[in-house]
Amino acid sequence: MAEILGTSGNDVLVGTGENDFIFGLEGDDQINAALGDDTVVGNQGRDNISGNEGNDTLFGGQNNDFINDQQGNNQIFGNLGNDLLAAGAGNDSLFGGQDNDNLFGGGGNDLISGDKGDDLLIGVEITSPIPGQGEVDTFSGGIGADVFVVGDDILSYYIGGGNADYALITDFSPAEDRINVNSNSQIRFLDFTFGDLGAGVGIIANEDLIAFLPGVNAGELEIGRNITPVL
Repeated sequence: MAEILGTSGNDVLVGTGENDFIFGLEGDDQINAALGDDTVVGNQGRDNISGNEGNDTLFGGQNNDFINDQQGNNQIFGNLGNDLLAAGAGNDSLFGGQDNDNLFGGGGNDLISGDKGDDLLIGVEITSPIPGQGEVDTFSGGIGADVFVVGDDILSYYIGGGNADYALITDFSPAEDRINVNSNSQIRFLDFTFGDLGAGVGIIANEDLIAFLPGVNAGELEIGRNITPVL
């Protein structure tokens, strides 16, 4: 394993073809982990971290970081600051940490946790013609007023698999959280017991399950209050 350390300045750090440990130290660093199953810590500064190939573990550290890893099954941690975390087609885990973060899971079955702050959480590859099809993404917004996105101004996500693909939103708070849905879809809410997930409410778009909220009932959801159609 190669160990690559930054300085107190703004560094450009590039990994090897091995499994690297890269530590940015201070400064606003540009870090490219390259090949291998790498561990990257941005530490202080506003860092731009790219994981690339391999199953990587990436930590932003302090301040507002951009962390992007489009290949492999990765774990991405924003930690402090208003971070943007983006993953690709693998089964990834994203943790926003403190402050207000934007988390994009991409394809695959992802675990996305906002933690503290007012976070934006998206589990699909939004440029796909069928975003979310065949996926089950698990969301936890954590503390704060969070926005979960299961549709945009063009289409609903998680369409095509019936009850087999959906967003599982584990801690939705009807009083402060919101869910964005496609405004052109026929949206309705259905209370039911969903196997081991127990009782909750399903959000149905054009007769297709797109989200399930355990512990919530249909009477707590309202279009315009906590369900927002995207125009």
